Amino acid sequence: MNHFPQPSLVQIFSILLVAMLTAQPLSAAPPPAPPATVDFQFRDGDRVVMIGNTLVERAQAYGHLETAIVARLSGIRLTFRNLGWSGDTVRAESRGIFDPPAKGYQRMLDHVARLKPTVLVLGYGSNESFSGDKGIPEFLARYRKLISDLRKRSGPGTRVVILSIPPQQRPGLRRLNSAVSGTSKFTRSELDVPTERNRQIDRYNTALANFALADGHAHLDLNAPFQKLWDKPRRQFRLLFTVDGRALNSEGYRVATRGVLAQLFPTSTLAVQLKRGQPPQVTGPLATGGATYQKRRLEFSSRFGPFVLQVQGLRRGRYTLRIDGDNFGDHTAEEFAAGIAPQFGEPGDKHAALRRAVIAKNRLYFHRWRPQNTTYLFGFRKREQGNNATEVAEFEKLVAIQEAEIDRLKAKVLHRITIEPGR
Repeated sequence: MNHFPQPSLVQIFSILLVAMLTAQPLSAAPPPAPPATVDFQFRDGDRVVMIGNTLVERAQAYGHLETAIVARLSGIRLTFRNLGWSGDTVRAESRGIFDPPAKGYQRMLDHVARLKPTVLVLGYGSNESFSGDKGIPEFLARYRKLISDLRKRSGPGTRVVILSIPPQQRPGLRRLNSAVSGTSKFTRSELDVPTERNRQIDRYNTALANFALADGHAHLDLNAPFQKLWDKPRRQFRLLFTVDGRALNSEGYRVATRGVLAQLFPTSTLAVQLKRGQPPQVTGPLATGGATYQKRRLEFSSRFGPFVLQVQGLRRGRYTLRIDGDNFGDHTAEEFAAGIAPQFGEPGDKHAALRRAVIAKNRLYFHRWRPQNTTYLFGFRKREQGNNATEVAEFEKLVAIQEAEIDRLKAKVLHRITIEPGR
């Protein structure tokens, strides 16, 4: 259970479980839960601790979300620590290892106290939602207690972000046997949708959104980003975004990341002013400076993020827009003055080195707080190897080295923008 990160035993049979629980007729997709309206912004020096179930634990192995956030906010210092645990609930029922859940819960609180987070990102509810509507009150009551206990360890000023529950897929029944035996891999073929199960999730998501709003927490909707994948005429998802119907795969985390970025960072304006005899002036939240304009060729860079590009002062004519070497078409000077909104992917697409560094840091920290031989180091068999427990803290030094590498690489995650006369 302590490999980085491995699905729990429950996940091995989750295909069968999901199939049995969700074999209802298909109908229209459930609507996404309404997002809470509490604003949230990361601050310089934030220490972000992520706590939750499989959704949170597996995120560290892909790194899409963390990479996108640190790239977008490369001008400030952020650290992320992932304390997710597959199969967990707000009661910490998976964290006991060989102890009762209450002890696992306490160990989690003690670890959070050492980390002193300024931001808590919490992702629970997938497992609890199997209890149906009758389980919502108790789920929210336990969630409120969890947040209260965490804040007592980290400080009353700690901001809380609550993640909603992504929807689920159901692998085709004909492939269940081969999938469980490991002899077949799922492709991007169309998959059946567990409609009733997703409606159940949707009701929990609505409760989570209202809960976050009422208690003054930020809320990130992880359900809505997947709705655009819905093929209404066929009532099927066209993209395989899970590994087993429940746990997100790399593509699933990409979809979730794009949705999170859209909620955290609304599109901003990147404005360029050209005046004769003066260097170009670039303004806006993503501006980095250092623009040049020679022989009607404008070059500058910006931080990663969605933007509307406005350029004032171009001479009449058509100009080619290139971002990171990709051609974004020819536009007139009037169109540049009015504003152009280029569409491009997440930083992991073109900046793989940063994502690799994020994943490496996460792996090191995973071994720091969940060493594979934890029973011998800290548990009931510590009499055998407990003298080696002090070495686990040495992972902190390796994590710090990797954090420095992340800081170095994130400064390079910039859009290189060129505007020159079209041919």
